[in-house]
Amino acid sequence: MIQDFQGVEIKAISACVPKNKIGNDFFSDLLSPKEIRVFEKTVGIVQRRWANENVTASDLGFEAATNLFSKYEINKDEIDCLIFLSQTPDYKIPFTSNILQHKLGLKQSILCLDINAGCAGFIQGLSTSFAIAKTIKKGKVLFIVAETLSKILSNKDRSTTMLFGDGASAVLIENTGNLDSKSFFNFFSDGGNADAIQIPDGGYRNRVTSKSFVEIEDEKGNVKNNLNLAMDGPRVFDFTLREIAPSIEELLEKANIKKCSIDYFLLHQSNQFIIKQIAAKLDVEADKMLLNISNFGNTSGVSIPLLICSNCTKIEKSKTVLMSGYGSGLNWGNSVLNLSSTKIFPIIEI
Repeated sequence: MIQDFQGVEIKAISACVPKNKIGNDFFSDLLSPKEIRVFEKTVGIVQRRWANENVTASDLGFEAATNLFSKYEINKDEIDCLIFLSQTPDYKIPFTSNILQHKLGLKQSILCLDINAGCAGFIQGLSTSFAIAKTIKKGKVLFIVAETLSKILSNKDRSTTMLFGDGASAVLIENTGNLDSKSFFNFFSDGGNADAIQIPDGGYRNRVTSKSFVEIEDEKGNVKNNLNLAMDGPRVFDFTLREIAPSIEELLEKANIKKCSIDYFLLHQSNQFIIKQIAAKLDVEADKMLLNISNFGNTSGVSIPLLICSNCTKIEKSKTVLMSGYGSGLNWGNSVLNLSSTKIFPIIEI
């Protein structure tokens, strides 16, 4: 699937992370010092941010949006739609976007949507936001993506617990009518490998029972229960190296955009080794392939806007960026757009 938009722009981006830093020494019971050094060298994560027990994804999203409103002048009554994207919502019912609509003081004549999406979620949510804004004259959409993945991890599972971090971002999208502003998206899905990244129990296919809490040790010594995140690392690794670079090449070709005209490549911060391999496949210079995984880990759908805000000074001077998200689903998607008129604010801690 390929989409293109004209006259819709990102006007502002804000991001926040919890103050609580979790360094790799926290996992010394799981890995030896030598194994930790290998992990840091290959995966690239030195620390991640984890929210406190009573902090939810909507709390982080609220702070990101409040920061955006404090730094970017906008009449909140002009916001026509609020989209909240997360795999860790506050409740199954009601939508978290409805909760945020009230907390943020947004009008009642507004469309509120929740999207359940993972590491490709920022691209998916951004496309949805662009599509809605495009249908409304001077339409404005507030898109919030937030995750507290630390709450679904087993601290005895080496395959997941060291990878993921928490965070949130708020993005303001507007139908400006600027015909010079063009953006392009493409999307892919492979539901045949949906079980490569999943939480087995807790939905209505496998409801929560006493067995859901029973810890199981796998052949590699990782321990988790069926309410913890489970990931088939080798299968996900193969998928990313096989699919992502060709999908990026396809979008550039369809959009008639030369690779050399891209100022920065903003990839989902999944794994430093994977990102560098994709860069090599695309023949992209290292200084164009931005990284921040060392400080924040894998924050799922939050990782791309977090990457943008952690490089705010650098990216604000750019014209064209390519963004790529990939992960649970399995889903992957890419976007090429212009951020030259976007206000990008530094990351805040809460």
